[in-house]
Amino acid sequence: MSLPELERMLSAMLPCAGATAVTLTQLPERREALAGILDKAIGCAQNRRARLARIDLPRSEYPEMGATFRSVPVADSGDAGVLRLIFES
Repeated sequence: MSLPELERMLSAMLPCAGATAVTLTQLPERREALAGILDKAIGCAQNRRARLARIDLPRSEYPEMGATFRSVPVADSGDAGVLRLIFES
């Protein structure tokens, strides 16, 4: 999914009542591209009066990711090739 496609999708679904998860199954190979996706998700959420509450990603594919990204908690999704973005409003 391209960044413009991600932005359109998030703009359409946010804000949401309660918690909403977005699951991506085509992950970027480079950490810089992943950082771009996560930055876009955080920005879109803030613009729509929501917040990115948690990031679940496969630690096996991104071992260099820390416990947080821009103060958003990062957890191991346990699923290879799956990135979950959990939003709250």
